[in-house]
Amino acid sequence: MVGDLAGYGTVWYHRLGIANILSLAKVKVEYEVRFDSGARNCFEVEKKDRSGRKMVFNQSKMDFIIEKKT
Repeated sequence: MVGDLAGYGTVWYHRLGIANILSLAKVKVEYEVRFDSGARNCFEVEKKDRSGRKMVFNQSKMDFIIEKKT
C-alpha cells in the first residue's frame, strides 16, 4: 500500500509488516534528529522550529528502533 505521511511525504506500508521504515536523510530535511548513544540509547526527532511534539525512538529488546509516545 502507498500512502502519504503528513510532514514526510510518500511512504510504503504493509499492514502485516513488522516495521515501517523512514529515511534518516529525508527526515532530517524537516526535523532535527539527535542520537543519544549513552544510557538512553535513543533517537530524538523534533521539528526544526521546535513547534511540535518531540518523538523518541528507543531500541527494543529485539534490537528494533521503536517510537515511544512523549
